[in-house]
Amino acid sequence: MASDTAATARAVIAGATESRLTRLFARFIASGYLFYLLLLMPAIAAQYSAMDPWWSAFALVAVFGPPMVMGAVSFHQDLRWSRRVAAVTAVSYLVAALAWPLAWRGDLMIADAWISGIPGLAGLAAAVAWGPLRTIALLVSSVFTVQLINQFCRTPDHNAAFLPDLLFGLSFCLLYVAAALMAMHTGRLLDRTRAEAHSAAATAAATRARAVQRIRFNALLHDWVMSTLLAAARGTRRDDVRHQAQLTLGKLDNTRPDTSVGYPLSSAAAYFRAAIADIDDALVPTVTVSPGDSVLPSGPVQVLGAAVSESVRNSVRHAGPHATRTVELTLSADNIDVICADDGVGFVRSHVPEHRLGLSVSIIERVRHLPGGAVEVHTRPGAGTVIRLGWKEPAA
Repeated sequence: MASDTAATARAVIAGATESRLTRLFARFIASGYLFYLLLLMPAIAAQYSAMDPWWSAFALVAVFGPPMVMGAVSFHQDLRWSRRVAAVTAVSYLVAALAWPLAWRGDLMIADAWISGIPGLAGLAAAVAWGPLRTIALLVSSVFTVQLINQFCRTPDHNAAFLPDLLFGLSFCLLYVAAALMAMHTGRLLDRTRAEAHSAAATAAATRARAVQRIRFNALLHDWVMSTLLAAARGTRRDDVRHQAQLTLGKLDNTRPDTSVGYPLSSAAAYFRAAIADIDDALVPTVTVSPGDSVLPSGPVQVLGAAVSESVRNSVRHAGPHATRTVELTLSADNIDVICADDGVGFVRSHVPEHRLGLSVSIIERVRHLPGGAVEVHTRPGAGTVIRLGWKEPAA
C-alpha cells in the first residue's frame, strides 16, 4: 500500500515545474521570433536581391515557421509536442544557415546577413528540447555558421576580424542559453525533490499506521487471547471458557477495517449533509435514498464524505464569488453516487499548481484508493466544474 501511495504521489506531481517552465519558454521564444521577424523585415527585403529567391522563401518558412507552431502547441496538454517542435525550430535554423552559401549570388553587403541576428533564439529552443551537450553543440554550430556568412558577405571596409566576432557572438548567446538550461535543470530537480518528499511522507504515514495497528493487535493478544488460553489451560469451567472465547472472537472481529461496521442509509445521508454543511451551510444537497433498512459500510461513507467536503471547499475557494453550487446524492444498499457541480470559472487540470493537493490527493487519489471507488472530473475555463464521486460494492 505504501509503495502504491508513493507511486501515485510521484505521478501526480512529477514534472509539474518543468512542464510550467517548458510552456513559458516556448511562448517566450515564439514571441521573440515574432518580434525579430518584424524587426528584420527591412533587412530581409534589402538582401533579397543578393540571394536566389528560393532561399529567401525557404529561410523564412524554416526559421520563423516552427517557433510559431511551438508557441501554439504549448497550450496543448501533452508537452511532448512542444519539445518536438522546439527541436525542429533549433535544427531548421541551422539548416537554413547552412543552405545560405548555395543561394548567395556573390554580392557584398555593408550589413550583416539578416539570418545572423538570431542564433541565440535557436539555442533557447534547443534548451527546451534537449540537454546541455546537444544544446551547446547546436548553439556553437549556429553561431560559427552565421559568423562565417558575415565574414564572406560583408564588404572589406565593413568587415571585422573573424575570431573576435565569433567569441562575442558565442559569449552573448551562451549567457542566455546557459540560464535557460539552468532553469530547466532546476525545474527537474525541484520536481524530483518534491516527489521524493511526498513519497517519504506517504511511507512514513503508512509506517505509523502499521505501528498503531501492531500495538493494538499486541494489546488484544495480551489482554484477550492469552487470557482465554490461560483460562482453558487452568481447567476453568467450560461455560466460562466458552464465554471468554466468544468475547475474544468479538474483539478480533473489531480489528477488521471499519467497513465491517456500517451506516444505515438515513444516517449516511445525514453524514454527507453534515460534511457539506461544515464547508457551506447554505448549500442543501438533493438526496435520493433507496427504500429499506440497508446498511452501508462506514469506509466508503467516510471516504466519500471527506472527498465531497473537499470538493465543496475547492468550489468555495476557486469557482468565483458568483458561482452557484449543487450537490446530488444517491444512496442505495450497495452504491453511493455523488455529483458536485458549480457554474464557476472552471480550470485546466494540467495548470493546477503542484502545491495544491486538494483535487489530486484529497479527492481523486483518496477515492481511487477506495475499493470500488470511482471519480470523474469534468471542467474547462468558463464552463464550471463537475466532480462525480461514486462507490459500488466490489463483487465477492
